Amino acid sequence: MDQAFTIRSGTSPAHSGQRKFARHRNMLACIAAAAMTVPLTALSATSAIAAPFPIAPIPGASPLLHRVAVFEPDERRLIAKRYPDLRNKIGLLLHAKTQSVCTAFCVAPDIVATAGHCVAGTVSNPAGDPAHLLFRTDASKEPAIPVRGRRAGTTAANIITGARRLNTRPPINATSDWAFIRLERKACMHGSLPLSPKGANEVAAEAAAGRIYHIAYHRDLEHWKLAVGMPCSFVSRKKAGTAAELGRDFERAEDLLLHTCDTEAASSGSPLLIDGDNGPEVVGINVGTYVRSRVITHDGQIVQRLGSEVISNTALLATSLIAPLEAFSSAQLLTAARDIERLQKFLAAQGLEPGPADGHFGPRTRKAIEAYELRVGLPITGLATQDLLTRLKTTTSASARH
Repeated sequence: MDQAFTIRSGTSPAHSGQRKFARHRNMLACIAAAAMTVPLTALSATSAIAAPFPIAPIPGASPLLHRVAVFEPDERRLIAKRYPDLRNKIGLLLHAKTQSVCTAFCVAPDIVATAGHCVAGTVSNPAGDPAHLLFRTDASKEPAIPVRGRRAGTTAANIITGARRLNTRPPINATSDWAFIRLERKACMHGSLPLSPKGANEVAAEAAAGRIYHIAYHRDLEHWKLAVGMPCSFVSRKKAGTAAELGRDFERAEDLLLHTCDTEAASSGSPLLIDGDNGPEVVGINVGTYVRSRVITHDGQIVQRLGSEVISNTALLATSLIAPLEAFSSAQLLTAARDIERLQKFLAAQGLEPGPADGHFGPRTRKAIEAYELRVGLPITGLATQDLLTRLKTTTSASARH
């Protein structure tokens, strides 16, 4: 059984100056031997381009416009008075070529977190080269900062994602739709936002008490500044469906937060927050909007659309990212092309397939690293690190002697 999922995000361009935003829906056809009414899954990705640093309009953007995912009443307000310090920890992630825009937030002095599809795109709509990504905090007056390794061609080694791309077909991998990006230099000079260890039930209890809030960019607002929406509630189990139903629609549905924080284009990757003992902490990362649609199909073809229902917005639970962030932030990543070339040769000697030994860290090299980590019982990160290079050199040399 299929359901619907819509992304309010930054993975495809929209016209500048509009108060609404473009929506591109990739429908999935349900297979049926005879005419019947079935639920349908869809995914769309949109973005905003009226950013506070220069962005050129993109020709050929979709003319389709629709209302944003706002759950009445609209409580979004500027954050300046209540949370001024957060303008130094949350910012805009721009792709300079595609003009897509997302929200991202600081998790270390030189590392930001966002939604994975803001970096890698979706299965049906891949993103552009991550070498063109730029980040700047909301309060910064300095030029935006690129991903580390841009000049050396090793940006891919400085990005880690939970999934290669966001899958639009059930089970949707929204709970793996995250990314950490290491920047060329420190962008978060005023601290970062910690990931909360709270589990889903704890976060739900905090939401019920009115303590969860959401900070993001929203393209439909007249200004281009961070806005806060609070309180964010969670949808009822009656509306969301049973655990079995959600399990059919989403991978690891237990790590999914179905929330009513108001969203718009450019809000993908934005944090859901709670005020902890030491200040704001992140309990979730906003991904998209969960929409259930119904259609009539005949012999696998859609013959009639019967409308759709917005269930909620979605976020992935932040506690699941604590371990990957620790591994990423502490890793000594390989940045020189010659070192990545050596790594590729060692992986090939292990019978894996990292692609050509060209010093370019790409999807095949990451996949080969993951396969090696799985083989030897290491945590699966896909990262090209100095420790991995040393280990591979030792094990390959030992195999050669025997």
